[in-house]
Amino acid sequence: MGLFDFNRVVKLRTLLQLSETQFAKRIGMAQATYHRFEKGTASLNADAIGEIIRIFNVDPFWLLFGEGGSEPIFSTTKEMSNHITISKDEFIELQRKALRQEDRIRELEQIVAEKK
Repeated sequence: MGLFDFNRVVKLRTLLQLSETQFAKRIGMAQATYHRFEKGTASLNADAIGEIIRIFNVDPFWLLFGEGGSEPIFSTTKEMSNHITISKDEFIELQRKALRQEDRIRELEQIVAEKK
């Protein structure tokens, strides 16, 4: 088994076409903290790693140990009911759309707050 390598997180973020700020926001981390992680001067805590696995449906063995291939392996664990299968490209596009939707909702909330 390989050791945890921060480059796998960077590879995932890049594959999903998210900026450091967008990725940090999705996992509930300050952008400055995440930036230090990518530069190798800080580490991720277990909560952040858990969020990456949960939010992006990443195979934990790939993320933590590098097993399963040279690019992010999305979890193949499936429940026996109520599941669908999508391609990696479809998954990436859904993640990008979800992020844009969140940003738009925040923009609208800010506009409403300013009108009050």
